[in-house]
Amino acid sequence: MTVLVVDSPFEAGTDLILGELASAGVPVFRMDTAQFPVELEFRATFGNGRWEGVVSDAYRSVLLSGIKAVYWNRPGTFQFSGLSEADENFARGAARIGFGGVLTSLEAPFMNHPSKASAAEFKPRQLQVASAAGLTVPRSLVTTDAQAVRRFAKLVDAPIITKPLGIPVVSHEAGYEQMYTRVVDLGSLSGVSMTAHLFQEQVEKDFEVRLIFVGNECHSARIDAGSEQALIDWRTDYDSLTVAPIATPCAIENAMKRYAAVMDLAYFAADFIVRPSGEWVFLEANPSGQWAWANSPDLPLAAAISRTLEDWCHT
Repeated sequence: MTVLVVDSPFEAGTDLILGELASAGVPVFRMDTAQFPVELEFRATFGNGRWEGVVSDAYRSVLLSGIKAVYWNRPGTFQFSGLSEADENFARGAARIGFGGVLTSLEAPFMNHPSKASAAEFKPRQLQVASAAGLTVPRSLVTTDAQAVRRFAKLVDAPIITKPLGIPVVSHEAGYEQMYTRVVDLGSLSGVSMTAHLFQEQVEKDFEVRLIFVGNECHSARIDAGSEQALIDWRTDYDSLTVAPIATPCAIENAMKRYAAVMDLAYFAADFIVRPSGEWVFLEANPSGQWAWANSPDLPLAAAISRTLEDWCHT
C-alpha cells in the first residue's frame, strides 16, 4: 500500500508530507518526471483491463499494483541531453504519452490528477465556476484592448488591478522576474496588446485568506499584511505578514465543496479578500498552490494532506 509522490525535489510542503507519512508508517515512492529516463526506468504490460509493471530508481522500486494513492504536485519536465532539438521534442512527447500515460492510468485516487489540475488552472473558468457555486467574485475583464481597459475602469468606478494569467515568472538575460498583482496605471497600457491580460476591480479589504481544501475539508489561514506592497499582493513581503488560523464560514465551505466537485479536485489553495463588511470575495484557486509557509501546530496542513493519502491507502 504505497503512496506515489510525483514532484520536484525542492518543494518544502512535499517534504513535510513525507515526514508525516513516515511517522504513520506509510510506504512512499517519491519521483520526479525530470528523472526519466536517466534515473528512472519502468516497464508496464496491459492485461486484464489494467496496466501492471514496476517503476524503479537506483535505490528502490514500486509495483504499479501496489500504488494506492498518488500525490501529484509540480514535477519537472522530461530531460534529454545530447539530442538534436527535433529528436528531443520527439523523445519528450513519447515520454509524456508513454510513461506519463501509464502513471495517469493508475487505479488509485489522485491529489490531483494532472489532467484535472491542468484544466483547473484557467483563471476565467475559476471565476465562472466559483460564481456558479455561490461565491462573490470581482468584476473582471480579459482583453488585449487598451481602450477596453479604460472603459472597464470607468464602469467599475474604482481602481483596477492586473495579475498574471500564466506562469508568473519572466526570464530575462539578467535572470528571472517574479510577476505580482499590481494597480493599473491607465496611462501606461502599451503592452496590453501583446497577449491576454486579466483586469479586476480592486476589492476593498480588511484582510485576506488562503483557504486550503483537502479531501472534503477546508483549512483557512487569515493573512494580515504589514506593508504597503503586501497590501497589494501579500506574496511580495512574507516577512511583514501575520498568519493565523480562521474559521471557514459554512457558506464558503459548502461553496468550496461544490467548486471541488465541478473541477474534480481533491486539493486546491483558494485566495479570498475579506471586505470590512465581513464578506468573503473569491480571487482564484490554484490546484497546486503552496501552503508550507502557513503550516503550524494550529493549522496542521501537512497532517491533513498525509492523513487523506493514508486513508486512501486503506480504502
